[in-house]
Amino acid sequence: MPVEGVFYRRARLRWLMVLIVLLAIAPMFALHLSRVQSSREALLQQAHQQATSLAEGGVRAQQQIADHARQLTEVLARVPSIRNASQGECDEVLTSVLGDGRAWLTAIFVFDSAGRGLCGTSPAARSLDISDRGYFHEAIATGKFAMSELIVSRVTGNPIIAGALPVARPGTGTFAVIGLGIALPWVEQVAKEAGAKYSGILIVTDRSGNVIAYRPQSPDGWKREELRDHPLIGRIAQGNASVFEAADPTGTDRVFGVARMPGSGIAVAVGFNRSEVLNPIEESIRYDLILLLAVAAVSIGIALLAAEFGLLRGVRALKDAALRLKAGKIGLRVKLPSFVAGELHDLAATYNAMTAEFERLAYLDRLTGLPNRRYLERHLSRRDERGQRTLPGRQAVLAIDIDGFKPVNDGYGHAVGDRVLTTIARRIASVVDERGHFFRVGGDEFVVIAPLTKAQGREIARQFAEEIRQALDQVIELDELTFPIACSIGIAMVPDDAKTLTGALEIADAALYEAKRGGRNRVVDMAPTLVPDNTDAEDYSADVHKLRA
Repeated sequence: MPVEGVFYRRARLRWLMVLIVLLAIAPMFALHLSRVQSSREALLQQAHQQATSLAEGGVRAQQQIADHARQLTEVLARVPSIRNASQGECDEVLTSVLGDGRAWLTAIFVFDSAGRGLCGTSPAARSLDISDRGYFHEAIATGKFAMSELIVSRVTGNPIIAGALPVARPGTGTFAVIGLGIALPWVEQVAKEAGAKYSGILIVTDRSGNVIAYRPQSPDGWKREELRDHPLIGRIAQGNASVFEAADPTGTDRVFGVARMPGSGIAVAVGFNRSEVLNPIEESIRYDLILLLAVAAVSIGIALLAAEFGLLRGVRALKDAALRLKAGKIGLRVKLPSFVAGELHDLAATYNAMTAEFERLAYLDRLTGLPNRRYLERHLSRRDERGQRTLPGRQAVLAIDIDGFKPVNDGYGHAVGDRVLTTIARRIASVVDERGHFFRVGGDEFVVIAPLTKAQGREIARQFAEEIRQALDQVIELDELTFPIACSIGIAMVPDDAKTLTGALEIADAALYEAKRGGRNRVVDMAPTLVPDNTDAEDYSADVHKLRA
């Protein structure tokens, strides 16, 4: 499990490098996709324009036919036989006009003012009645040429657009109406042009959604009535958009352009196969995408290789150093391989400086700034080792414990207790000054080690301890609060009581215990009476611990 965990953490950093590479090349993909999308939109826009242009071409063709129809009726209105609706002669003239190469013209009739047929190009002319047609009444009411919406011819049964122009009948005081049946000859031409581009289709509808034309042909199984109910037909007939995309009745996605004939309600729609419109760019897209993926793969491989030699080795070295630091090995330093990123070398230098600072902070008390127990142990060990567990000269070891401090913490909290303890430390430090070494070894426990001359004995040590006790035997005032504080001090001498500072500290602890048991706020120097053998004070350590317990 540990091996797997380490591998997972290393792999996670590698995946981070992969992510960085991907983020670096992401703009290329984004730019490519943006260009692809722009190309797609450009092709679709072009297809919309082409479809709309074809649809508008059909509308223009029909409008030209409407203009020709109006002009033709105006010419016919000047022919006397037609104005008089003379039987026989009128039929001959109209028939000759119909056969004069006008493919858009399906029939010509003349009606009286009541809408009844008078003459025309069909034998059924005299039996026709168009009095129910709206365009007929519009022509009578306005006296001008009028056209219908798409209607079904009562002669041929085919969809047509009808036109009518009223003319005065000389000498009768009545009107005759010239009527034309207009076909849609442009449908096949537009459908042919649409089919030549992207398999286009042509759909022509009227205002009500009836399908006038569906080219090249209606889908198999679809009737005109069923087509009318399809959403696409309703969108063409009644929608306001001139361009849109939708599926035709066969399910094929198409790009549509729509044009509408003014006043007739006829809509002309041309729809191109969307996939064929976009086909020119699809192959290019696939090739570019494969190329980009290959570039990405090579980039990732190079990045991982460079990361292994230039980054990961250094990261692992720093990680190992951090684990050693966590295990308490403060003095170790990091040295990185030469071929590692300069930033990691900077980080290693910072780490080494940081561990040096940690080493310093590890030996200082955070509250008072005094050397702590760890520093005391290091100090004692170094001196012991240097002197082979003996020290030249005389030393006084003072073990100090504060009396009455626990109620401060219990009654006022640790924040106030810390302030009181800081004040105590300053008072002791002001007495010790440069006369010795001052340590905080516990919550309210302190140690002072003072070097003495050969001529200075135990009495000097007692005087030194009394100065400390008297400095603390004064009330401490903080924020209008008064704290009566005192201390108990135990003294031991080197080499009188023990050969080493370590042994002397144990004896001073025992003397401190006696000072507390004897009433507190006092200095006790009775270590010689407590230790049965002054030459081996360390053996007394276990007994001292029992007393303190």
